[in-house]
Amino acid sequence: MSGFPASFSRVYRLRPLGPRPHDHIAQLRVQGPRASKNLLMPYSQGLGYLLLPTAAGGLQVDTDDFAVEPLDPATSLWARLRLALLFKKKKFLTFEDFAVFSIGPKPERKRFTTFNQHMFNIGVSLDGDLIAAHPELLEGWEDAEAAGPVRRAPGPHPLAIVMHVYYEETWDDLAGVLRRLTTPHDLIVTTVPGRERLIETIRKTFPEAEIEVMENRGRDIRPFLVLLERGRLDRYKYVCKVHGKKSSDGGRKSYMGSLWRRRLLFDLLAAPGLADAVVAMFDRDPSIGMVGPRAFRLPSESYSEDLSWSSNKARVLELAAKMGMPEESFRLDFFGGTMFWVRPEALAPLRRLALAESFPPESGLLDGGLEHAVERLFGAAVVAAGYRLADSDGYALTSGEADMRRTGLG
Repeated sequence: MSGFPASFSRVYRLRPLGPRPHDHIAQLRVQGPRASKNLLMPYSQGLGYLLLPTAAGGLQVDTDDFAVEPLDPATSLWARLRLALLFKKKKFLTFEDFAVFSIGPKPERKRFTTFNQHMFNIGVSLDGDLIAAHPELLEGWEDAEAAGPVRRAPGPHPLAIVMHVYYEETWDDLAGVLRRLTTPHDLIVTTVPGRERLIETIRKTFPEAEIEVMENRGRDIRPFLVLLERGRLDRYKYVCKVHGKKSSDGGRKSYMGSLWRRRLLFDLLAAPGLADAVVAMFDRDPSIGMVGPRAFRLPSESYSEDLSWSSNKARVLELAAKMGMPEESFRLDFFGGTMFWVRPEALAPLRRLALAESFPPESGLLDGGLEHAVERLFGAAVVAAGYRLADSDGYALTSGEADMRRTGLG
C-alpha cells in the first residue's frame, strides 16, 4: 500500500506499477479532510492519473495498483492550469476534496472518458460506494462447481428463471447468482450447438435444470420467444429472463461487459432479498406486468431517446403497430440488456406476432437487427396488454435507501 500526505498546492501523479490481468480495474481510496472516496479506474501500462487537492488539509491515497508521486510546485501549477483551461467536464471528475484526470497517450486517456460515461450510464459510479458494499459486482461470484450440486425442492414451481448462455465464460457469474437464490423456481437454460462441456457443467451443478439446445439465431431473444410461443412458459405466474451478457463488441472492453452483466443480475436476482421483493411487488399490484433494472431502463436522464432508439425506430414502430399500438400512441420504454421479470400473459401481444422463425442466421450485427428491435418491444407488449412497467434497484433495497414498495412504480 502507498500513502502520502498532500498539501493544498501539491498535485500527485499516479503511475501504474506493472502488468495486471487483462482489462483490470484499479481500486483506490482517497481520504480527504472532509470525506473519503473509493474509486474505480481503468488500468493499463500507458494510463496514469493526476490527483489535484481542492481543499487544505491534504490527501491520503491508498492503492495497490499505482505508485503515488508528489509533483513539484511548478508541475503542480501546470496541472491545475491544464485542468482549468483545457479540459472538458466529461474528461475529469470532481469530488469534495479533489479532482482527477487521466494522463498518457490519447487512446489511453479516451479509455478513461469512455469508462466514466459507461459507468455513469449503469449507475456504478467511479465513487465506488456500491462496489465497496458489493465487491462481487467487480470480482464476480464464486466458482460454479466449488460447492457441489444444488438440490432444489421438486417442481413445478410458480416461478421460472429462463437463462440463455452463449458465452461459456459467463457461466460462473450466472451459477454464482443461482446458488444464492432462495426463492423456489424452475430453471430453464437455453444454449447453442457445440456447448457439450457447458451442458455437462450445468447438469453437474443444477441437476434439475431443463436444458434446450437451439440454433444460433436471434441471440438471447429468439430462444425466449421460442419458449413463449410454444406455450412452455404458460404454467408460470412470473418468469425472470436473464442471459450471459458479454458486450465486448462495438469497441467496448470486456470488463465493461462484465460490469453490465453483474449489475443486471444484481438488480434482478442477486441482491439479498430482491427476488422475493419482486414477487411480492407483483402479488401486491396486479397492474404491474414487467419489472426490470432501474439503471438500464431507457430512455433515461443519462441516455437520450435518440440514443435509445439507435437505428431501430422504423422497425420497432412497424412491429408495434401490428401489436395494436400505432405510432402516435407509442412511447419508447424498455430495459437495455433484455433482462427482466415478467408475467407471461403480459407478453401476449408480442407472442401473437410469432417472430421466432423470422430471425436470420447470426451475422454479428451491432445494431439494427430484428433482435435489437424486439429488445425495444418487450416493454411495449406489456403496455399493449394493459399492464405497466416497474423497476428494481438492488443497491437501493439493500442499503435501505428505498424499499420495493416504493421503487420505480412509474
